[in-house]
Amino acid sequence: MQPNCSHLHNIQGSGDDSSSSQSAHAVRLSGESSCHLSGDVRIQLNSAVGEARENASSRHSRPGSQSRSHGHAHSEAGGLDDSTPDSEEHSGSSLSELRYLLQWLHKSISLGIGLLTTYMYANKSIVNQVFLRERCSKLQCAWLLVYLTGSSLLLYYTFHSQSLYYSLIFLNPTVDFMNFWEVLWIVGVTDFILKFLFMGFKCFILLVPSFMMSFKSKGYWYMLLEELCQYYRMFVPIPVWFRYLIGYGELDSVLGWTLGILLGLLYLILKLLSFFGQLRNFRQVLRIFCTRPHYGVTASKRQCSESDDICSICQAEFQKPILLICQHTFCEECISLWFNREKTCPLCRTVISDHVNKWKDGATSMHLQIF
Repeated sequence: MQPNCSHLHNIQGSGDDSSSSQSAHAVRLSGESSCHLSGDVRIQLNSAVGEARENASSRHSRPGSQSRSHGHAHSEAGGLDDSTPDSEEHSGSSLSELRYLLQWLHKSISLGIGLLTTYMYANKSIVNQVFLRERCSKLQCAWLLVYLTGSSLLLYYTFHSQSLYYSLIFLNPTVDFMNFWEVLWIVGVTDFILKFLFMGFKCFILLVPSFMMSFKSKGYWYMLLEELCQYYRMFVPIPVWFRYLIGYGELDSVLGWTLGILLGLLYLILKLLSFFGQLRNFRQVLRIFCTRPHYGVTASKRQCSESDDICSICQAEFQKPILLICQHTFCEECISLWFNREKTCPLCRTVISDHVNKWKDGATSMHLQIF
């Protein structure tokens, strides 16, 4: 069969519209030779024309494939971008927690140094004034009272937005977000403020004239105030810690509620155990304060003359001499000050008192009540 040449020329024309000049020339030569050949050449012609069409279509379809590959790359990049915010959010939260911890340390260290310095200065000054007895400086005691009051008011004014003074009356401060570090900071500041408060009471007792309250009576009041201070400080942190422990778990789940309630109950049980453990000491202090035990009897002039009318402690003439059971005579105030820390006679070491009357020298405990 002879191929139709006009049909080939039509195909050639359609090929010229879509191919370059070199490919068109190759098709024309193959078309002219195909007019004299058999039908096998038609297969070659069709393959050549198909190749030309495929080349043209491939050139037209290449930008599309590039766009599809580019879009696929964008989709892969988008998938990576979706995963990066999680890691960035996690790293951001870690950095924020670290930054908050550093800020808390800076605030706590600077404030803690100031509170500790104030406590040490006031405590040492009060002990020295108590030791001086009648020679204590009333001006120094008044200055200590003003200094402690001003320090406490300045601290509460600086942090007035948090209402830290609520803790003194067993209420929670107005802090929006309370974590472990915030609880430690609130409890520590409140504990120092309570120390300053009871130190102020001791300064007020120091200002009382001796004809209204004797030195021995003042010692019992110092002891009672310190015991009351320690017990009051033991109960003040309970509302703050209880609120933190109750809200420790996730409150929107049953497990969170259960965990918070269990932690709160455990904390209350530990506080009750510590309270009953210290109750014996507190009852003993109350008994001493009410009975006012005597270490001896009033010494006569003959007994004083046997000691050359000189006290072995103050090396001066006897003032209200007291004869101990070991037959040694001392001034009442001197021997009372001695038995604030000791149980035996200063000369023969005979046991006179069955207990040590702590805190009668006006000292304040350095123990920090955190929990």
